[in-house]
Amino acid sequence: MGYFRQWISRMNKKKISIEKVSDYIINVVASPMIRLGEYPAVCSVRDGLVATVPFVILGSLLLLLAMLGQDNTFSTHALLPIITPYSAKMILFFQLTMGFVALYAAVAIGIIYAGFLSVDRISAALLSLASFILFNIDNIEHGMNVSGFSAGGLFTAITSSLLSIRCYHFFVQRNIVIKMPEGVPPNVINAFVALIPYTVILTAFWLIRSCFNFDFNQFLNAFLIPFVNASDNIVVYTVIKFITLMLWGVGMHGDNMLSPVVSPMLLQWVGENAKAVAEGVALTELPHIWTTVVDRLSMWPAAVWSVLFLMWRSPLKHARQLAMMATPASVFTIVEPIVFGLPLVLNPYLFVPFILSGTVGSLVTYAFFDLHLINRVFVELPWATPPFISGYIATGGDWMGVVVVIINFCLGTLIYYPFWKAWEKSQLNTN
Repeated sequence: MGYFRQWISRMNKKKISIEKVSDYIINVVASPMIRLGEYPAVCSVRDGLVATVPFVILGSLLLLLAMLGQDNTFSTHALLPIITPYSAKMILFFQLTMGFVALYAAVAIGIIYAGFLSVDRISAALLSLASFILFNIDNIEHGMNVSGFSAGGLFTAITSSLLSIRCYHFFVQRNIVIKMPEGVPPNVINAFVALIPYTVILTAFWLIRSCFNFDFNQFLNAFLIPFVNASDNIVVYTVIKFITLMLWGVGMHGDNMLSPVVSPMLLQWVGENAKAVAEGVALTELPHIWTTVVDRLSMWPAAVWSVLFLMWRSPLKHARQLAMMATPASVFTIVEPIVFGLPLVLNPYLFVPFILSGTVGSLVTYAFFDLHLINRVFVELPWATPPFISGYIATGGDWMGVVVVIINFCLGTLIYYPFWKAWEKSQLNTN
């Protein structure tokens, strides 16, 4: 504590400005992310994947219910025997929702990208869907490889959608289309406008897959999956959470800024975990750790709930009033009232513990999963689900999912405490 007071004193004497830190973060970290997030293709992928989240959540919940009705899943006997007769039907429902998520993503990405390029959205959606399906032709069985429609085919869906719509825009922009006379209804015009682009683009994709036997799914998986899977480790996870918190700390929505980079991976990983559960893999041995639910168990209980607890006990009236107003939202991981209202953003006293507590919480949480102390997550839940609820449900009823939230909260409180007391003192002296 003595060393901490000396550090605060030196900071005040040297007038070290938090604005210098924020300028560095904005210029070095945030600016490239902002530029990346402004590209139409990146925005289309991000928003298209977000559009598929209801399918993922619905499929996850049906899978969870199906597991509750089966023996030798969460226990030797079914926890809800009344569901047992319907378990197989629920598994089928799961396969038609989360198991087809790449197919739905292809349509959504095509529609959104068409909006950016100002081409007909209906034509673009159909072209994007057809392109993705063509890339999933199974030349060995002369049929359709529907396994590519699951989360494992997301990279193919992204690539085929962006490529096909970009080519469609090329034809339309250069008027390489069939022109109709005036007075023809717009829907008929759009249908004939699409004819030449459809013919050329889909024929080209068919030749690539069927005649040249180029398996786009296999190529992308062989090329990208090793790098993607290698990202699911404690070092990368902790660094990403550190960067996310730094962006939040300078007033930017860190999660939204990084979502174009991480969302495709997280969606694929939770899908692969769900598939593994459906195949009977033990919950502690699922292939992936990093999911959006894990993010909610780690960052906000440590970085926000802990400071909220200190606010309730503070002698500062405005801190207690803000705590009273912000608590209901914070329980549901709506953290903006505290981050921007206290504020934690650009606060010379609380900026450091905000980043440090969330980073430590992320490190601890990943370590618990990596050491097989918690069932791994195979369910996607709405983002506003309270962490202590999602930690229990998403891990298949493992109470350690709740315990890790409590541990992160306690660690965050310990990290914040000396900084918080220094900030309280500065506020009391000012008043």
